[in-house]
Amino acid sequence: MERLIVREWVEIISNPIAFGIQEQQIISHTDLPVVKDELSLTLRLKLQSHSSSWATIFHKGNWDSNAGIMELGDGLSLQRWYHIAYTLSDSEKRLDVYLDGEWLGFYSIQEVKKQRVIFNDGPLHIGKAFSWNGFNGEIRNVRYFNWRLSVGEVKEDFFKKSITYGSKVALVHVTTGKYLSTKEIKYDSGPDNKQYMVICSNQYIDLINDVWTIIGAHDENVNTEHSVSFNTVIGFKHQATKLYLHSHSTSVEVIPKSNYQQVTLDDGRNFDDDWEIKSFGPGIFYSYLRNEDTISLFHTATGKPALYSQPALLLDDGSQEVCCYGNENDENNKWFIKLIE
Repeated sequence: MERLIVREWVEIISNPIAFGIQEQQIISHTDLPVVKDELSLTLRLKLQSHSSSWATIFHKGNWDSNAGIMELGDGLSLQRWYHIAYTLSDSEKRLDVYLDGEWLGFYSIQEVKKQRVIFNDGPLHIGKAFSWNGFNGEIRNVRYFNWRLSVGEVKEDFFKKSITYGSKVALVHVTTGKYLSTKEIKYDSGPDNKQYMVICSNQYIDLINDVWTIIGAHDENVNTEHSVSFNTVIGFKHQATKLYLHSHSTSVEVIPKSNYQQVTLDDGRNFDDDWEIKSFGPGIFYSYLRNEDTISLFHTATGKPALYSQPALLLDDGSQEVCCYGNENDENNKWFIKLIE
């Protein structure tokens, strides 16, 4: 009976980990997706120093040797993050290496009738392996796939970078294509409510008013450069005004036209600035937020109504008001997150 393999992948390391030349992680073969005749591995690497000899980034198996490409191009510069992809296939009789999404080189079996790629059941070493020293630097987003990634899939893995705390992002309303923004127009609902209105402004990005920094929940200290998980409570700090994405109960004030729950910018930092982030709809098989994901945001302090906008909520200048309304099934609660830096 032919053995069928379901496509699977696992992210072994998500957040940055520092390695010295004597440090390693060993992952048992049984903890990795089942492989038949193909595999791929991608990672992001930042070197702190170069080695005087060969330095191991990863090594799969029990054989204390390597095969294939010995070196590529001019090497890697220090203090810079690189994306590296390695794909291997017995049916194609070759391995390919990519750097920052670009094909850099390949190694192929010449005697295709006599030789084959043997996929072993040995462990995966990251860093030091056997007598070979590891690397001195940082590694993150180590992903192991049980199929050979296509060129397009390698590029997607490169461009779909993980979004971390401290990342600057823009949020695009999927239904209308407009960016979450402010024009520093205040709601005038009395002396205690003169907060800036949050709107969806234009279908092109304003790098001053449309950029937000991802921060932790109001009562949490988070590590910058750590990846943001789905179903986590986070906050958004507006880059230009330094104010926080905020909402409050309808018992305080509502949007004048719709009577929906207001979304504003506030200078205080409290539970009204907390939002739970979720992937929108099925088809997401990873747990961390990535560039160009489609998401929904839910205001935690008021029973989790979703961040919402629609063309009917028009202001005199053509902008759309933003409010909290509805649940995760509403198309008007869908946002496209774009990594700015």
